[in-house]
Amino acid sequence: MTQKGASNSGITKNIEEITENAIIEFPVTFDLKAVISTTISDKDNMANLTTVFDKFKVKNSYVSNKKSSKGTYVSYNYSVTLLNKDQLEKLYSDLKNVPGLKFAL
Repeated sequence: MTQKGASNSGITKNIEEITENAIIEFPVTFDLKAVISTTISDKDNMANLTTVFDKFKVKNSYVSNKKSSKGTYVSYNYSVTLLNKDQLEKLYSDLKNVPGLKFAL
Protein backbone atom coordinates (compact mmCIF):
# COMPACT_ATOMS: atom_id res chain seq x y z
CA MET A 1 0.00 0.00 0.00
CA THR A 2 1.37 3.39 -0.91
CA GLN A 3 0.14 6.63 0.55
CA LYS A 4 -0.37 9.85 -1.44
CA GLY A 5 -0.93 13.14 0.30
CA ALA A 6 -0.83 11.69 3.79
CA SER A 7 -1.71 14.23 6.45
CA ASN A 8 -0.56 14.39 10.02
CA SER A 9 -3.95 15.49 11.37
CA GLY A 10 -4.33 12.93 14.15
CA ILE A 11 -6.41 9.83 14.57
CA THR A 12 -8.50 8.70 11.61
CA LYS A 13 -12.11 7.83 12.38
CA ASN A 14 -12.98 5.30 9.67
CA ILE A 15 -11.63 3.19 6.83
CA GLU A 16 -12.79 5.70 4.20
CA GLU A 17 -10.46 8.32 5.70
CA ILE A 18 -7.59 5.86 5.72
CA THR A 19 -8.05 4.76 2.11
CA GLU A 20 -9.15 8.09 0.61
CA ASN A 21 -5.70 9.02 -0.70
CA ALA A 22 -4.17 5.54 -0.71
CA ILE A 23 -3.46 3.33 -3.65
CA ILE A 24 -3.95 -0.28 -2.58
CA GLU A 25 -3.15 -3.12 -4.92
CA PHE A 26 -5.45 -6.08 -4.34
CA PRO A 27 -5.25 -8.78 -3.28
CA VAL A 28 -3.41 -7.44 -0.23
CA THR A 29 -2.21 -9.29 2.86
CA PHE A 30 -1.51 -7.39 6.05
CA ASP A 31 -1.53 -7.76 9.82
CA LEU A 32 -4.80 -6.64 11.38
CA LYS A 33 -4.78 -5.71 15.06
CA ALA A 34 -8.04 -5.66 17.02
CA VAL A 35 -8.00 -4.27 20.55
CA ILE A 36 -10.84 -5.65 22.68
CA SER A 37 -11.87 -5.41 26.33
CA THR A 38 -10.73 -8.24 28.58
CA THR A 39 -14.20 -8.40 30.14
CA ILE A 40 -14.91 -10.93 27.38
CA SER A 41 -13.01 -14.24 27.30
CA ASP A 42 -10.22 -14.87 24.78
CA LYS A 43 -12.26 -17.72 23.32
CA ASP A 44 -15.29 -15.47 22.74
CA ASN A 45 -13.21 -12.55 21.43
CA MET A 46 -11.50 -14.77 18.90
CA ALA A 47 -14.80 -16.38 17.92
CA ASN A 48 -16.36 -12.94 17.37
CA LEU A 49 -13.49 -11.87 15.13
CA THR A 50 -13.55 -15.14 13.21
CA THR A 51 -17.30 -14.73 12.64
CA VAL A 52 -16.68 -11.39 10.93
CA PHE A 53 -13.82 -12.82 8.83
CA ASP A 54 -15.98 -15.75 7.78
CA LYS A 55 -18.97 -13.53 6.96
CA PHE A 56 -16.93 -11.70 4.31
CA LYS A 57 -14.83 -14.73 3.30
CA VAL A 58 -11.62 -13.05 4.47
CA LYS A 59 -8.69 -15.43 4.43
CA ASN A 60 -7.08 -15.11 7.86
CA SER A 61 -4.69 -16.73 10.26
CA TYR A 62 -4.22 -16.03 13.94
CA VAL A 63 -0.78 -14.62 14.77
CA SER A 64 -0.76 -13.67 18.46
CA ASN A 65 -2.41 -11.77 21.29
CA LYS A 66 -1.11 -9.57 24.09
CA LYS A 67 -2.75 -8.03 27.16
CA SER A 68 -2.29 -4.36 27.92
CA SER A 69 -0.07 -3.39 30.84
CA LYS A 70 -3.11 -2.77 33.07
CA GLY A 71 -4.91 -5.88 31.82
CA THR A 72 -7.89 -3.86 30.58
CA TYR A 73 -7.54 -4.72 26.89
CA VAL A 74 -6.06 -7.46 24.78
CA SER A 75 -4.82 -7.02 21.22
CA TYR A 76 -5.38 -9.82 18.73
CA ASN A 77 -3.18 -9.98 15.66
CA TYR A 78 -4.32 -11.76 12.51
CA SER A 79 -2.80 -11.96 9.07
CA VAL A 80 -5.64 -11.21 6.64
CA THR A 81 -5.87 -11.25 2.86
CA LEU A 82 -8.41 -8.97 1.20
CA LEU A 83 -9.45 -9.33 -2.42
CA ASN A 84 -10.89 -5.86 -3.12
CA LYS A 85 -11.84 -2.49 -1.64
CA ASP A 86 -15.46 -3.52 -1.11
CA GLN A 87 -14.37 -6.45 1.05
CA LEU A 88 -12.04 -4.11 3.00
CA GLU A 89 -14.79 -1.58 3.68
CA LYS A 90 -17.33 -4.23 4.69
CA LEU A 91 -14.84 -5.93 7.01
CA TYR A 92 -13.97 -2.74 8.90
CA SER A 93 -17.60 -1.66 9.00
CA ASP A 94 -18.66 -4.95 10.58
CA LEU A 95 -15.72 -5.06 13.00
CA LYS A 96 -17.30 -2.00 14.68
CA ASN A 97 -20.06 -4.35 15.92
CA VAL A 98 -17.71 -6.78 17.70
CA PRO A 99 -18.57 -6.69 21.42
CA GLY A 100 -15.93 -4.88 23.49
CA LEU A 101 -13.92 -3.69 20.46
CA LYS A 102 -11.94 -0.53 21.22
CA PHE A 103 -10.40 -0.21 17.74
CA ALA A 104 -9.02 -2.18 14.80
CA LEU A 105 -6.04 -1.25 12.63
